[in-house]
Formats: sequence, structure tokens, C-alpha cells
Amino acid sequence: MRANAALAQAVRARPSGALGSLWRRIRANRIAYALILPAVLGMIFVHYLPMLWGLLVSLKEVNMYTVADWMHAPWLGLQNYATGFDPATRVGARFWRSLLNVTFFGAVTITAGYVIGMAVALLLNRPFPGQSLVRGLVLLPYITPDSVAYSVWRFIFQARIGLVNKWLLALGLVEEPPIWLVGWRSIYAVMVAAIWKGWPFASLVLLAGLQSIPAEIHEAAMIDGASPWQRFWRVTLPLLAPVSRTLILMSILWNYNAFNQFFIMLGRDPGEAADVPSTLILRETFTSFNFGVGSAMSVALMIIMLVFTVLYLRALRSPAPLKEM
Repeated sequence: MRANAALAQAVRARPSGALGSLWRRIRANRIAYALILPAVLGMIFVHYLPMLWGLLVSLKEVNMYTVADWMHAPWLGLQNYATGFDPATRVGARFWRSLLNVTFFGAVTITAGYVIGMAVALLLNRPFPGQSLVRGLVLLPYITPDSVAYSVWRFIFQARIGLVNKWLLALGLVEEPPIWLVGWRSIYAVMVAAIWKGWPFASLVLLAGLQSIPAEIHEAAMIDGASPWQRFWRVTLPLLAPVSRTLILMSILWNYNAFNQFFIMLGRDPGEAADVPSTLILRETFTSFNFGVGSAMSVALMIIMLVFTVLYLRALRSPAPLKEM
């Protein structure tokens, strides 16, 4: 009788409904939850709490006078967002211009990096002596630290002593050495350095995709009389579509957050022609001490990229069919 009473009490104490189902799933997978708990806590403290802090600061008037006691700074609501987006204000005009700059920068660097990476991946996908060594050498630009790579490119584009101007003068292409790191040419100098730094990663990803394509598919296309260009355009490229989609999405996100190449090559203020959101946010936050406006632009940029990512993934959800030859 005593055992039956204890069992009935235990049954009554168990949660029921959706809460009970959740509790049973947690108990059944408690080891898995325990293993991922440190990673979840790390994500919360490293990513989500700073994001919430940034969101709160973006709604307050936090500047050099109020930052010491930012919790009690005046509440502004969406005023910082209006300031950051209004083209009539100094910050808003620079923000929209920086978005145009980074869009242009990303379009050129991603396209060039993808084309170069694809060409090199196709070459590396063929067997030849020393293939492993060449594959390792190809990755050198990618594994070079940003601080080293972009400092070297800054030296290469120096007006008087840079190698680019020395070659242009030696070839007779210019009469006076152009100034590459100031003015409208500066974004092109950064593009060259970014393409050099980024194409090896594209090549590595595309090479992995190429090696996952069964050789029988290409052999069947050859038997059908397809030319090399037809095999590439109608077989290889569609089968690389999932890899290409992921690669392009990652490249777009990286380029919209581009900072190191601009900061190292052009300094804290790259000028209006080469200003990008990251350098503008840094300058507005830590030079002008407008922490609220800087946080508002950071949150806005994050939302823009989040919406773009969702739309991009939804638009390219369906797999690309193979084209008829």
C-alpha cells in the first residue's frame, strides 16, 4: 500500500502536457545537453550579451559625457537610428555612401575572387607532379596574417617608393606617379589587395566541390560528345551550385564587415571615396565618441545583413538542375 501511494504521488508530481513532454526530452538527452552547455554559455557571454548591450546603447544618448554612467543616460528611442540613416545629416550621408562603397567593393572582389578561384581549382583538380606542394603554395596568401599582407600592399602602393608606380613609370604608362592611397583610387588599391588575399579560399572551397563530383558524370558527357566548355557550363557549374551559393554568401557577409584591409592600408579615416560601414562606425564611436549613433549603425548593419541572408537563402533554396547538352 505504501509503495502504491508513493507511485501515485510521483505520477501526480510529474509535469503534464507540453511542459511534461519537454521535460522528458531533456531527461532523455541530458548527456547531449550537458556537452553543448559550455558552448551555449560561451555564445551567450561572447555574442548575445554584447549584442544586447549594443542594442540598449543604441537607444540612449551615450557620448563622452554620459558613457561613465551609461545606464542612466537619457533615453532617445529611435533618434540615433534616424540620425544614422538621415541623408541630410553628416553621419547619415556618410553611412549611405559607405554602403554604396562596400557594395561596389564586394561586387568586384567577390566576382574576381570567384573567377580566379574557379580557374585555379580546375587546374589543381587535374593530376600533375608536385600537386600537393602547389596546393599548399596556393594557400599562402590566405594564411598570411592580415596585418602582414595589407601592410605589404600598403607599401606596394606607396606613391614614391611603391612597386606599382615604379613599374608604371618604367613601362611608360604614366608620367607622374599616381597617389593610390588617397582619394578615388584608394578603393581600387584595397580591392587589389583583397582579391589577392581572398581568392585562395574560393579556390580551396571550389576544389573540394570539384572533387565531390563523380567522374562517371563527366565520362558520360564525353561519350555524348560534349566539348570541354559544354561539360563545364552544363555539368560542372550546376553541380557546384550548392558550394558556390555558400561561398558567395560567406564572401558577401565578410565583405560587408570588411575592416582590416581598409584600416591597415588607408588608416582610421579612408576618405569619402573608400569609407565603409566598419570604418565609419569605428570613427563615429571612438573618435567622435557618439557611442549611441555608432551602436545604432552597428545594429542597423546587422539587421540589413540578417534580412539579406534570409532572402538569399530563400531565393536559392531549390537545387540547380543540370542543363541539357
